[in-house]
Amino acid sequence: MVEFTANNLPAAEADIDFSDLEKQFVVPEHEETLENVVVVDNIPVVDEAKEEKLVQVLKKVFKKHGTVKANGIHMPKESGSSGKAKTKGYAFVEFETAQQAHAAIANLNGYKLDKSHSLLVNAFMDVERYTEVNDEYQTPPEEPFEEREHLRSWLSDAYGRDQFVVYADHELSVFWNETAHPAEKVISRSNWTEAYAQWSPLGSFLCTVHEQGLVLWGGPSWKKLARFIHRNVKLIDFSPSERYLVTCSTEPISVDAVNQMLGAGNEHQNPYSIDDEGHTVCVWDAQTGSLLRSFPPIKTEDGKLAKGSWPQFKWSPSEKYLARMAQNSSLSVYEADTMALLDKKSIKIPGIQDFSWCPRVVYDPRTNAARPEMLAYWTPEEGNLPARVTLMSVPSRTLVRTKNLFNVFSASLHWHPEGQALCVRVQRYTKSKKSRFTNLEIFRAYERDVPVDVIELKDCAVAFDWEPVADNMRFAIIHTDDPTPPVTNATGIASTAVNTSVSFYAFERKGKLVKKEGFQLLKTFDRKKVTALKWSPHGRHIILATLRTISTFELDFVDTDFDQSAANKSGVAGDAISILATGEHYGVTDLEWDPTGRYVVTMASSWRHSMEHGYILWDFKGELIHKTVVERFKQLIWRPRPRSLLSDEKKREIRKDLKSYSKELDEQDERRLHAADAELMSQRRRLISEWQTWREQVDAMLANETDEALQSGYKLPIVADDQEFVVDEIVEEIIEEKEEIIN
Repeated sequence: MVEFTANNLPAAEADIDFSDLEKQFVVPEHEETLENVVVVDNIPVVDEAKEEKLVQVLKKVFKKHGTVKANGIHMPKESGSSGKAKTKGYAFVEFETAQQAHAAIANLNGYKLDKSHSLLVNAFMDVERYTEVNDEYQTPPEEPFEEREHLRSWLSDAYGRDQFVVYADHELSVFWNETAHPAEKVISRSNWTEAYAQWSPLGSFLCTVHEQGLVLWGGPSWKKLARFIHRNVKLIDFSPSERYLVTCSTEPISVDAVNQMLGAGNEHQNPYSIDDEGHTVCVWDAQTGSLLRSFPPIKTEDGKLAKGSWPQFKWSPSEKYLARMAQNSSLSVYEADTMALLDKKSIKIPGIQDFSWCPRVVYDPRTNAARPEMLAYWTPEEGNLPARVTLMSVPSRTLVRTKNLFNVFSASLHWHPEGQALCVRVQRYTKSKKSRFTNLEIFRAYERDVPVDVIELKDCAVAFDWEPVADNMRFAIIHTDDPTPPVTNATGIASTAVNTSVSFYAFERKGKLVKKEGFQLLKTFDRKKVTALKWSPHGRHIILATLRTISTFELDFVDTDFDQSAANKSGVAGDAISILATGEHYGVTDLEWDPTGRYVVTMASSWRHSMEHGYILWDFKGELIHKTVVERFKQLIWRPRPRSLLSDEKKREIRKDLKSYSKELDEQDERRLHAADAELMSQRRRLISEWQTWREQVDAMLANETDEALQSGYKLPIVADDQEFVVDEIVEEIIEEKEEIIN
C-alpha cells in the first residue's frame, strides 16, 4: 500500500487502497436462517404408499396460515420390521416467510388431526436452543411470595350488603347498598370508562370499555387486573364461569393500526398476527389476557354483513363448548380448550333461525352423574317442509327430540333457568292468515321421551319469563290482542303503551285435586299496560312494569304466594297471587333486582330520554326506600353473586330457625342505627364547639383592637338616647309597562 503524506495526497478516492481494512473488518455476507421452518410432531406413522396422501393432508392444514414451499414438507423415514420404510412420526415444514411459520405455530399447536393425533408445532430454531440446555438440574431462584387480593372480598362484608355501580356523566362509582341511610360510596373515578361498564357473571371483575380495548378491575383496591387490546370494541360477553371473554368491534382488525396505536418499541404487546386481519370477534382467556382466536364477521349469501343478535357466541354451561350460527345455513360448535371446530365440521342446518344452550349442567338423580349437554334450535317452514324444533345432545350430535310445527310466523326459545324445561313461544297464523295467535310448546327436556305440553292462547304472547326456582315450573306471560309493537323513537321510547294482560301458569302433577297432568292457568290480570316483567332471583315475587313509554310509568309488585292458606282452602293456587303495591317512576326505562331478591332498582337513563334522570330503590313489597336524582344518569347495575355453597338441607335448616336469626340481625341493625345516630350527634357537637371557639376568638380579637384604638387617642362617638335619626328608604314600583315594536 502506498503511504500518503501531507505533501503526497491521492488525486481521487479511487486511488486509495482499502485492502488492509477489508482484511481486518470483513463485511459478513447475508446469513440465511431457518426461522421459516417448523417441526411438526405426533403425525401418523405411515409407509411409502400412504406418504403422499399424508403430505397432501398436511398441506391442506397448513395452507390456511401460510404458503408452504414446493417440496417444503420433509418426513424422515426408517426401515420397519417388515423391511418397508416408514415415517418417524414427525416432519419439517418450510414456509416462504418466518411470519407465516410463527402464525402456524400460534394457531396449529395442539390441532387435532384425527381422534388419536394432535399436532405439536414448534420452531425449528428452538431445537438448537433446547439441545444447549445443561443436563445437570439447577434449582431456580426462589421468587418472593406476593399475596394477591381476593377477587371476592366484597362477599365477606360484615353486614352482608350488596354492591352496585353507577355511571353518570363522566363519573363511574361503586356503592354499598344501604336501606336506613344513603348508599355508601366505595370508590369513584372520573373517565373510568368511555362507553359503559359491565360486571362479570359472578361479580369477580368490573369491565370498563375504552377506544383501545377493555380493562378488568377488581379486588379491594380496584387495581387493573387485565387489559385486552381490541380497537373500538362495542360488545362484551363472558362465559358462565368467567373463564373466557368474547369481544366484538365494528372495526376490522389491522395489525399495522394496532402497532401504530401501541407506539414504537411496543409491537411485542400486539396480540394479533396476519391471520387475524379483517376479523371482528375475538375470544380471550380472561385470566391470562391472551388471545385464543379471532373470527371474521358473519356474512349473508350476497356478501353483506349479517345483522345478528348478541351474544354472537353462546356458551355451554360447562364452558367446554361455544357455538355460533351461520346465516340460515349451519351451526358451528367449537371446543373451548383448543378453539378447534368440533369434529372438524359445522352442523349443516338449512334455514336455522335461532339456537340456545340448556343453561345448567343437569345431573342424573339415580347415578348423580352429569348428563350430556343439550342445545335447542328451530327452523322455519320451507316449501312443503314444516317448521321444526330440535333438541340435540353435544358432543355426540344425537337428536334427542324433534317436533314439527305448522303455520309458523316466528318462534322464541326460553330455557328454564335450572334447565328443567324449554318453552318455545310460537307465533302462528290463523287459517285466514289475517291475524296471529301464540302456542307455547313446553319440552320437559330431561324426562323420559321428552314429553311436550302445549298451551294454546287466543291472542299473542309478547313476553315470557320463567320463575327461577329449581323445584317449580311456573312462568308469567304478557299477551295482547294487538301484537303490533307501538312506534318508537331512535332511543326506543314509545309514544303509547298497548293494552295487555298478564297470566301465570304452573305445572301440576296428577293428584287428588288435579285430574290431568300439565300446565294450568293460575291467574290473569286484565286491562294492564305492562311492557316488561321480571322475577326476583329467588322466585315468588315479580314486578309488572311499563317501561320506555312517554305516557305510562306504572309498577305492580306481585307476590305469587301471598295468602297460601286461602289457596289451600279453595283449592285454587291462583288465589295466592296478589298485587302487594302499585308504584310509579316518571320516565322509567329499566329495572333490575339485587342478587338477594330483597330490593329492586328502577332507572330513568339519559341514554333513553332527557327527562328527570336518576333511580329509585324499592323493597320487594313495593315500598319506596330511596329516590336519587342524578344529572346525566346513564346506568346502574348490581354486582352479581356466585351461586350459594350451602346445600338444600342447610338452607331448609336456616329457614326453620329464621326467627332466631332475624332477632339477632334486628339487634345488629339497631346497634348500627344507634351508632349512626351517635356519630351524627357527635358531629353536631363538634360543629357547635368549633363555632363557639371561633366566636370567642373573634370577641377577644375585637376587644384587643378596641383597647389599642382607645390607647392611641381615638374617641368613640357618643350618641344620646333621645337623638333621632332620619333614614330615607327608596322603593321603586312599576305602575305601568308598555311594549312597542319599532320597525
